[in-house]
Amino acid sequence: MRLTTPLRHLICAGIALSTALPLHADPQEVGLTPVAVGPGPFTYDTAEQHGLRVDVLARGLAHGYAFAFLPNGDALIVERGQRLRFLRGATGERPTLAPQPIAGLPDFSKQPHVLPDDVLGIQDVALANDFATSGTLYFTYNRPVALDAKAGRLTVTTIVAKARLRDMRLVEVKDIVVGETVIGAGGSRILVAPDQTLYVSVGALSTGDIQSAQRTDSIYGKVLHVTADGKPAPGNPFVATKGARPEIYSYGHRDPLGIAFDAKGNVLASEHGPMGGDELNRIQPGRNYGWPLFTYGTEYGGSPLPRTPVGPGTEPPLMIWMPAIAPAGITVYSGDKFPAWKGNVFIASARRGEINGTGSLVRVVLDDKLQELRQEMLLGDLHQRFKDVRQGPDGLLYALTDEDESVLLRISPAKPSN
Repeated sequence: MRLTTPLRHLICAGIALSTALPLHADPQEVGLTPVAVGPGPFTYDTAEQHGLRVDVLARGLAHGYAFAFLPNGDALIVERGQRLRFLRGATGERPTLAPQPIAGLPDFSKQPHVLPDDVLGIQDVALANDFATSGTLYFTYNRPVALDAKAGRLTVTTIVAKARLRDMRLVEVKDIVVGETVIGAGGSRILVAPDQTLYVSVGALSTGDIQSAQRTDSIYGKVLHVTADGKPAPGNPFVATKGARPEIYSYGHRDPLGIAFDAKGNVLASEHGPMGGDELNRIQPGRNYGWPLFTYGTEYGGSPLPRTPVGPGTEPPLMIWMPAIAPAGITVYSGDKFPAWKGNVFIASARRGEINGTGSLVRVVLDDKLQELRQEMLLGDLHQRFKDVRQGPDGLLYALTDEDESVLLRISPAKPSN
């Protein structure tokens, strides 16, 4: 199935998105002076879970993007596009960051002709359900293919890979899903389901063929659903569609940079919009989420608000953020250490309203129909670009920042601060 709605609907909606303008364009760096996170610990009072303590577990990371807990309380941390780091005792009292990265990843550090918009290397990491016995994990990465002389950009391919972790090294590395070779590939995320299948969110292209998010012959701008070996998951909506990628589960996404299950098994995804129009979506099979034909956002350089943010045949978001919060990783809290937060959605926010230095953790309370009741911004006075948030095996919350000197933080109960 393909959506044949013509591009003129963008103009009708008041949006004139240029294929020459990168999706992640930042025409002017505006914001607060960068702030280094102090030694901590920090204490906070919040609206419903009174009293928080925030500890710095690791620092000196280069642009943290994602992290995953091992069953024993250690953690793997992705320095986006660069390395996979090992934090020993991440849930303990004295975490220790291994000085050397995990070996065995594809290395593109010496790739020539790399421009800032060419996103290469590792993106996300997730453990298989049987990791404790098999050591199996999954990761996504962008592999360079060639230099496109006309565009002056690298062509790249987004890949889902499978490997085993043995003694600080990845072995038996195997590509299990290989995307098309494109210009302007971005980020990706992995969610491992209880049945061992994988949901993989892949961002739309930042330049050139941004309409590929509306086509089913490309993995970009999609959520995929595959088996542990990368085959199309049973029941996928496009397996019988001629010319379609059978791994596709949903389409019409821009930058779905966070993906998680709620208590009922719904797949929720945060989606980074253009200027404004960031979304929280419930991901459903075969649904079209609109990008780039319909959006609540505007152009980075300014444009009228859209008149038709949700068009015919497209799925509306559960909620939007105006101004934008630049959402990334998300988690739905299910532990017992913060009883007042049970079922709340936490979203890592890089900045608010296009102002650098205003990132936070966003806490959203939804009702049983996934309708927004209220939200709260947490840890904003640290002035960090938050990139990922996870619930640890100890029932506490952990958050990772995306800075030149990134930090991993632990959030635990404490007495209310004065």
